[in-house]
Amino acid sequence: MPEKLTIEHYADAAQAAADAFGLQAAELRPISMTENVVFRLREAKTGQLYALRLHRPGYHALDTLVSERDWTTALADKGMMVPTGRRASNGDWYVPIATPDPGGFRHAGVTIWHEGQTLESRIGSDRGPETWPWFHRLGALLGELHTHTRNWVIPSGFVRHRLDIDGLVGETPFWGRFWDSALLDDQEKRLLLSAREWATARLYDLQANGALFGLIHADSHLDNVLISGDRLGLIDFDDCCYGWLAFDMCVALHSSWGHADFASIRDHFLAGYEMQHALQADILQQLDLFLLLRSLQLVSWREMRPDIAANLRKELWMPKLAQDIQKALAS
Repeated sequence: MPEKLTIEHYADAAQAAADAFGLQAAELRPISMTENVVFRLREAKTGQLYALRLHRPGYHALDTLVSERDWTTALADKGMMVPTGRRASNGDWYVPIATPDPGGFRHAGVTIWHEGQTLESRIGSDRGPETWPWFHRLGALLGELHTHTRNWVIPSGFVRHRLDIDGLVGETPFWGRFWDSALLDDQEKRLLLSAREWATARLYDLQANGALFGLIHADSHLDNVLISGDRLGLIDFDDCCYGWLAFDMCVALHSSWGHADFASIRDHFLAGYEMQHALQADILQQLDLFLLLRSLQLVSWREMRPDIAANLRKELWMPKLAQDIQKALAS
């Protein structure tokens, strides 16, 4: 096995996966290697484009991957623009494919490739008034998703992780012990521990209201929002789970938090959301809580992704995080 795997090392696995899904590839182009290894496949006979993913080992078991596909299939059936799966020749959504990873294989899945651009690439760092209609549309998109969450009859055997109190701030949170991150010095660890205690008390206050909790995308940042023609859709459901609906909203809003016009961006988002799904009277307080929790979650994510050097430069994010925590503790 090579000392450091690159996407080119997965070319044979991608071809084997194409064969398993009954696809004759006129083109099989490597696209990205982050959590998953992604290739774009152009089918020889029809010209149809597909995304072929080799899912990272050790993150999701097969039943959780199948559950993700069950949900996105149901969303697509309701007319939402989400990843639409193709079954393998054996009828399964996923097949094990030999890869050069230490474990020897990954699960491969195939979805139809949606042409378009992400909302992040469309608006970049701009948050001026001309971008606010996009946030209105994004709010409506998540409201539609959450309405489906509320009405969908979850099938037997459906399995996804939970970003509940334990999953966010328990002893072993899903994304790791952010207050104990190796990226922090002792003083910063104490500050994040205080933030954990503050957030835990507020999550217990929300726990009694089951209407606030359900299936969520959980990674709806602007790079996972796709503009295709006049449609807006969500991609990359790899992190979908059970969680608070307001947390889902805060992932979408988080990159705008701290902007001078954040209140206007938030209000446009909420106006769009309310067109599709009811808002709770205390939604602003919920957003304050989950925006901070998203920031805390990202501390662990940065530690797990040392390949993204820019995100590890603490001076880019720690001062704002410390300020936000101090503000929360004083509230």
